[in-house]
Amino acid sequence: MARVTPEDVRRKRFGHAPFGHHGYHPAQVDAFCVRIAETMSGRDHLTAADIRLVEFDAPPRGQRGYDIEQVDDFLDQVCTELEFLRRGRGRVPSGRFADVLTHDDVLRIRFSAPPHGLSGYAAEEVGAFLDRLAATLAHHSPNGLTAEDVRQTAFHTAAAGMPAYHRDEVDAFLDLVAHQLEKLPQH
Repeated sequence: MARVTPEDVRRKRFGHAPFGHHGYHPAQVDAFCVRIAETMSGRDHLTAADIRLVEFDAPPRGQRGYDIEQVDDFLDQVCTELEFLRRGRGRVPSGRFADVLTHDDVLRIRFSAPPHGLSGYAAEEVGAFLDRLAATLAHHSPNGLTAEDVRQTAFHTAAAGMPAYHRDEVDAFLDLVAHQLEKLPQH
């Protein structure tokens, strides 16, 4: 998808869940997409964490819902885009992995501090991971991170008074990275 506008988000439609699966309630997903579009337009205030934590009901009995994987992938992309918009940077383009997230994008990304009263991931550990990811993207070597490496990544909770990042923002970013690394051709 090219540059995503609020109108694109409002009009976004998803395929039906595979037969035998319930999927997500279409009306709830559509209404949430409207809120995302309103946030992009400055008339609502969803955060990446709000998007990451959203839960949708199953569709009404006898109806097929939206494909869960399609919706989740789209929400991961929107989380990243909202972070770039919020920080006044250009969006992350989509397409091939190299076009979605570059070495430079990784070096520029910043996460919010955790909400007041909640713990977050140790900023130093997250920073070290971002450095490794940036190196993977810069060199495209077989020794770089894989999607499985990203899924296995675990950060410690920051000690009180130490720099920390919002867990949900980091987790949404990791999901997006893992998904994109799966699409890279194998060396």
